[in-house]
Amino acid sequence: MANPFRLPMVPRALRNLVSRPATRLYPTELRPRFAGARGAIVFDVESCNFCMLCARRCPAAAIECSREDRSWAIDQLTCIACGVCVEVCNKKSLSMSAEPGRVHTRAEATPDGRRPGREEWLKPAPPPDLTTAPVSAAATD
Repeated sequence: MANPFRLPMVPRALRNLVSRPATRLYPTELRPRFAGARGAIVFDVESCNFCMLCARRCPAAAIECSREDRSWAIDQLTCIACGVCVEVCNKKSLSMSAEPGRVHTRAEATPDGRRPGREEWLKPAPPPDLTTAPVSAAATD
């Protein structure tokens, strides 16, 4: 029978028993983000004019924009974080955060029927301007 201490892996195994781990303890030790890392898309509904340019240029078709409903939505599970939508936004309503997006472990629908990772924004319609409204003929009689 061969001597077990002559095998090349035995010294390495013994060395690994007493040394530090080669990897990080991920949930407790986070690696610092490097410069230029892409994160999640951040949307500012107040500055958006709903031109729909971001939705047309998105290569993954992850953005839905509606001018009539004044709504904007992104599917974070479909988004590839390429940054094209951020570059083409004229009003600078979109930006790329340095923090990564939330992790979704299941692609099931939520109790309210929406997919996880889908974020929606609605911009309320501006209130009607009552100072320039025409006066009806019935109101003057």
